[in-house]
Amino acid sequence: MAEKSVPKKKIGSLLSISHDKDVDGLNSAAIVLRYAKSKGLGFDMDLTDYGGFQRTFSSVAARKNTLIIVTDLGMDDSALEAVVAGLSRAISQGCRVVWLDHHQWSDRAVRSILSLENKPVLKVNPEYCAAEITHKVLMPRDEISAELATVAHDTDFNLRQIDGARALTDAVSVIRFGTIASKEDLIAALRPLVEKLAEKGLAGVWNNQNKRFHDSLLDKRVHHYRKEKLKKMRKALIGHCDQEIHEKLVRVLEMPSGVTTTDMGTFIADSENLTVDGNQLKVADLAITVSSGGMLGFRRGQETTLCNVAAKLFNGGGHPYAAGGEYGVYTDFQAVCDDIFVTLSKSKDWVIEADSV
Repeated sequence: MAEKSVPKKKIGSLLSISHDKDVDGLNSAAIVLRYAKSKGLGFDMDLTDYGGFQRTFSSVAARKNTLIIVTDLGMDDSALEAVVAGLSRAISQGCRVVWLDHHQWSDRAVRSILSLENKPVLKVNPEYCAAEITHKVLMPRDEISAELATVAHDTDFNLRQIDGARALTDAVSVIRFGTIASKEDLIAALRPLVEKLAEKGLAGVWNNQNKRFHDSLLDKRVHHYRKEKLKKMRKALIGHCDQEIHEKLVRVLEMPSGVTTTDMGTFIADSENLTVDGNQLKVADLAITVSSGGMLGFRRGQETTLCNVAAKLFNGGGHPYAAGGEYGVYTDFQAVCDDIFVTLSKSKDWVIEADSV
């Protein structure tokens, strides 16, 4: 049941809630910060990931007279009740909700958000990254926001065409992995990066002429991280499992720690990286990574498969070019590969037929 409304007061602050894992989430938050400044609103930021919705939206319930803007977070249906409860309470205290995203939503989740009081805004479009949607909705004529959206698009669609975008992706990974290892506050660690991006765009953190970060310590950490992750990815490739299913090459690999699925997906989509013991491997049509906790990452090496459709077979979703799913905790990697291959063999929906390309 929706909370009873109270007399409206003027919105005086803005809370940004965004994804903590990647450039798209942080650039979206940076655009929201630019919007807050343009409207003279006080700004606060929360960063979260799937599995953290209970904490995030429970704290939202204490907000009053705040514009709550959620970006780059699809609705986690398992937490839908808690999300609606927290937002409903906040709305009853004069808050308003704007949710901007590009992930797949269930009809139930869409109805739940749009049925909230105080005219909620929900924009979901899988054709764009979240920062692009945030830019179009909040700051359509702002050049820095446009640049931040372009950078996020390059990383989220795995184009890898902008040097600074690739470097920023690694910087986010370095900060996240380092903060998690030291059990420090991740939001506090990432906030300076968001603030610099909001102030000057990519130039706030990156010297494009010298191809270096302004922060020399961060630059050194990123350089070291790149060397180490390359070693880990090469080692992971050695233990891969391949199988042809519906005339498409499917490759499964175990994810090494300290490496993102985006990094691994990019690595195994480049034929120059695919020499193992003197043998040249083909680029897989569909590559699947398995984390130590049983989470699955889907990336395509050819435009012959649909990652989001394949991920649905494993209780997941995403985009045609990148998606996530879940297998569960495991002890035998070969058994995981066999299970994945059997599941994929039972459906051809994830395969793009030649006459439809």
